[in-house]
Amino acid sequence: MAHTRKMAMLNYDYGAMILNQLEAKRRIIKYLKEHNIPYMEGLCGDAPQITMLYKGCENCPDKVLESSIYFFSDCAECRVYYNANGAEWVRISNCRNDLFRLFNYINAMIWPCGADGVGNNLYKPQHLYTPRLYMTEDDCFDIVLATVVNYDFYNVAPLETEDFLTACLPELLNNLSIPIFLLLLGKITVERAISIIETEILDKRGTIL
Repeated sequence: MAHTRKMAMLNYDYGAMILNQLEAKRRIIKYLKEHNIPYMEGLCGDAPQITMLYKGCENCPDKVLESSIYFFSDCAECRVYYNANGAEWVRISNCRNDLFRLFNYINAMIWPCGADGVGNNLYKPQHLYTPRLYMTEDDCFDIVLATVVNYDFYNVAPLETEDFLTACLPELLNNLSIPIFLLLLGKITVERAISIIETEILDKRGTIL
C-alpha cells in the first residue's frame, strides 16, 4: 500500500510539472514584464504568438531587432530577425549568393552559449539550443535566427531558456550584423566576413566570446 501511494505521488508530481503551450506563454510574458521588454500578443493560425522589440542593438539597421515566439501544442519556435529596412537591404543586394555561403559557415561553426549575465551566480554557461540562421523564401527577404524549444526542457531549465531566447539570440544576431551587412553591401568578401567572425565573435570552440 505504501509503495502504491508513493508511486501515485510520483505520477501526480510529474503530471503537475507538465508544461503546455498556454502555461509556457504565461511564463514568457511574466519574464518579459519583469525585464521591461516591449511585446504584443497575437495569433499565427491557431498558435498563440508573442512579438517583441529589442532596442539599442547598435550594429543592426535602425538599431533594433524584432522577435516572435510561436506556441504550438508540443513546442515553441522562437525567431529573431531584422526590421523591414534590414530586409530591404537584403532584397536589393547583388551579393545574396555570398550571404548564403556565410550562413553555411555560421550554421556549421557557431554554437551559442547562454549565460546569466551576472558572473555565473545564477547558472553556469550552457549550450542549451542550436539556432539556425537563414533567409526566408516568402519574398520578404527576412534574415532569421530561429530555434525550437521543447516544453519539457523549458520546464527543467526555465530561466536559462528565457535568457537564451531574449538575450543570447538577439545578442548573437546583433554581433553578426557587421559581417552580414558589409557582405551584402559588397564592402567585404565572404572570406573577410568569416575572418571577422572568427577573430571578433568566436573562440576556438565556436562559442561566442
